[in-house]
Amino acid sequence: MNYARFSQVRFGTGLSPRFAGAASPEELMDSLQNDAMVRRFPTIGNAEAAAIATAYAQANKNETKVAGGADARKKAEAVLMNAATRATKARIARALEDETGFADRLAQFWASHFSIRAGGQNMAILTSAFHEDAIRANQRTRFADLLRAATLHPAMLLYLDQNASTGPNSPLAVTRRRKGQGSPGLNENHARELLELHSMGVGSGYTQQDVRQLAELMTGLGINAKREFDFNKNRAEPGAETVLGAEYGGGRPPRLAEFVAFLEDLSVRPETARFICTKLVRHFCTDDPPSKLLNEMIARFRDTGGELVPVYEVMVGHAQSRETFAQKVRQPQDLLIASLRALRIGGDRIMALEGKELWRLYVRPLTRMGQNPQGAPQPEGWPESAMSWLTPQLLAARINWAMGQPAKLLDQLPDPREFASQVIAGPTRDRVIDMAARAESRSDGIGIVLASPQFNRR
Repeated sequence: MNYARFSQVRFGTGLSPRFAGAASPEELMDSLQNDAMVRRFPTIGNAEAAAIATAYAQANKNETKVAGGADARKKAEAVLMNAATRATKARIARALEDETGFADRLAQFWASHFSIRAGGQNMAILTSAFHEDAIRANQRTRFADLLRAATLHPAMLLYLDQNASTGPNSPLAVTRRRKGQGSPGLNENHARELLELHSMGVGSGYTQQDVRQLAELMTGLGINAKREFDFNKNRAEPGAETVLGAEYGGGRPPRLAEFVAFLEDLSVRPETARFICTKLVRHFCTDDPPSKLLNEMIARFRDTGGELVPVYEVMVGHAQSRETFAQKVRQPQDLLIASLRALRIGGDRIMALEGKELWRLYVRPLTRMGQNPQGAPQPEGWPESAMSWLTPQLLAARINWAMGQPAKLLDQLPDPREFASQVIAGPTRDRVIDMAARAESRSDGIGIVLASPQFNRR
């Protein structure tokens, strides 16, 4: 198996007769610098998402208060839903049209690492912008830059209830107590997830006192009425905070730069390097990271101050990445994208779909396979273990899609034997080719290929 076939399955979005893939690790890394698909299939950024979300919230507020309010709300909702649908289609189209799909897989990984559940329509549009402007735009930078972009994004601040977190001795809290009013209080959600899920990992040495002090340092982080990031010094806790043995803050008045300094230090801690590299290996290679691969990635992370591209470079070129081939089960999103690529479905066709068509082709089957497109139901992101995705019910959903959907997509299905030879990689490929050749119909043959263990693993 040559590197092009290996890398399209392991690190990319799947084999396709349309693409040759990257012939070497160097070519695969070069593909990260190609933003042609981002330009060809634009999605939605922070400014547009904030404007749409604000307009929708205002229309909801005015629905019963002004003449024509109900119609205005429906129009605002339609604008929001159309933008969210366009963003979903653009992400699919990019993955289908990119030569390697490595950038798309990285974006999927980081979106799960910095997991946000897009509950509610306003959160859906803000989450789309989060994927584009926080994740995709920063996955080739330092981890510090990615961490800052994700941590301070309006969608993350809303998701983890940071917007209302108020220092107990902040000007706002003092004023409200003087007036006999209750204070919103300190919220530790974001601080805890920042340490536990986004940087150092569970059991890495931080304490509850660190969480509390960090939560106080983070007071003031929030959004304004336009759904834009805002640092509100009136909510910020005065004085310095000691987190992980170092002192931060203490400015008069408190400043955003004091928290950013903490993020810089957090991003290059040894615990963070190990946690991030372990998650990368577990997502792309194997649930049980080989020590040599993992240690070399950690060393590169630390030697470069958390530069992500050199870390990826170690992973995609390492012998142990090849030795663990086919040990990972494709998550539902990976499987659907790989299937569409294998069937030669192009990005322009996806962009032309109506909302209901997108639902039938992608959203509904993805949900039935256990991966709701709104995001993981928990802040930990999507699970990595094979058994999380291969329960009898979820496996049946995969098989049903494989056996029924291709014939609905193509007027003329390809020859199953040839199809299998083009889209299956690995030492057991011939078994799938033989099974496909013996199928009673082309539809059955294509279904056998797409439902095979070999196609469902990477």
